[in-house]
Parts: sequence; C-alpha cells; structure tokens
Amino acid sequence: MTPDATTKMVGPVIRGADAEMAEAIIEAIEIDNPDKEIVVDDRRGYIRVSCPGECRITRQTLSEVLDHDVDISEIEPALSAFAGRIRMTDDAIVWYLERED
Repeated sequence: MTPDATTKMVGPVIRGADAEMAEAIIEAIEIDNPDKEIVVDDRRGYIRVSCPGECRITRQTLSEVLDHDVDISEIEPALSAFAGRIRMTDDAIVWYLERED
C-alpha cells in the first residue's frame, strides 16, 4: 500500500539525539512492517516514522538490529511523540488507528 494524501499515517516521532537508537528503530520498523511503505521524515531535531494504518516494532527485531538484548521500554526515552494510538507490551509497540474516519 503506497500512502497518498488521504492515507492516515501512524508511528513514532523519534528524538534525533541518539543516532544509533534512532537508526535502529527505523530499521526495525522497516523489518517488522514488510508489506508497508515506511515514510521517514528527518527534521534534524526529530525523525517522524510513519506507516499507513498500523506500525509495529518488536523487541526481538530491535535486539537483532542493535546486536544485543533490549527491553522494549528502552525505546521510550527516544520517543518525543507519536501519531495514532499506542499499545505497548513487553515484546512490542504498535501504533494504530482506532477508527478509519
């Protein structure tokens, strides 16, 4: 699905201060959402990562990208905001739309 002007996008806004974590989050989101076009908008101070409808990142993928075990909660300090609703578990973060309207 390629997003257009009417597509509702969701996902994290990442602080750009920790470049390693920011790049790892982006790579993990790309891996965990293989069927979606990921939009990355780097504004230097922050990076907006968006997917149409739902965006997911898993602890397993982030750990593989960083090459060491991480808790999903380690993402929280890198997040300055997000679009959509958020659901967090010990194994994943999912940003989603509650409704399509």
